Amino acid sequence: MKGEAFRWSILGISLIVAGSGLYYQYQNTRPCVHPIPYAIGAVDGRFGITKAALIDNAEAAAGIWNKAAGKTLLTYDPNAELKISFIYDEREANAKLGSKILLRQADLDSARAALDAAQAQLVREQAAYNQTVKTINSRGGATRSEVRALTEQQASLKQLAVSINTRVDSYNASVVALNAVAKEYNKSTGHTFEQGEYIRDSAGERINIFEFIGTTQLERVLAHEFGHAIGLDHNNDPHSIMFAQNESGNLIPTQSDLSALRAVCGT
Repeated sequence: MKGEAFRWSILGISLIVAGSGLYYQYQNTRPCVHPIPYAIGAVDGRFGITKAALIDNAEAAAGIWNKAAGKTLLTYDPNAELKISFIYDEREANAKLGSKILLRQADLDSARAALDAAQAQLVREQAAYNQTVKTINSRGGATRSEVRALTEQQASLKQLAVSINTRVDSYNASVVALNAVAKEYNKSTGHTFEQGEYIRDSAGERINIFEFIGTTQLERVLAHEFGHAIGLDHNNDPHSIMFAQNESGNLIPTQSDLSALRAVCGT
């Protein structure tokens, strides 16, 4: 009897130990328990950004989720297996072209405003000149000094008109050139591009970034892909970080983002 009791005790201890091992494995693999390490991988030099700057941008993007969760979910580690690579292709080239078009359009808008102001000035000065001539004629004619003044004023008006016409010609030529570039740009953007992607397959995990213009857009696409790495899916809130099109400039998790984060990580 004593022997049997002893054997049952051993069996009971074995079950407890085995159960503890399973619980440890579950705790070790479930989402958000341990920080996900990431590193910067290959960076195409045509992006024109340093690796140090990319590390700062990635840390800022990771910090969005870390702050939302109240703990570290993502951490930079130069030796991490999860690499963020920056792959330059037609997406980035086209995004930069679009940005240049917008800047050029802004320049043309400024030039148009300056031309409008110059033309308004010419109209005012021409009206003043005509009024002066009318006044002089009404009293019987001009003195020699008035003739000299009117001649100089008339020459100045002609010079201003020629200058404005030259600027108008240049402006119109620039508009034609920009429209031609915009036409080609619009052809190349006839389909939707993804700014980045998160991949998990038999080869492991990786993030590829294809397109961004400016720091805010870069941090947003990184935050979006980091969200996938944590385990978040796309949602239907156009302002959220995890919206499928990733078009908003918002860098603060919305309620949709936070609800998904709680569902994955718990409270």
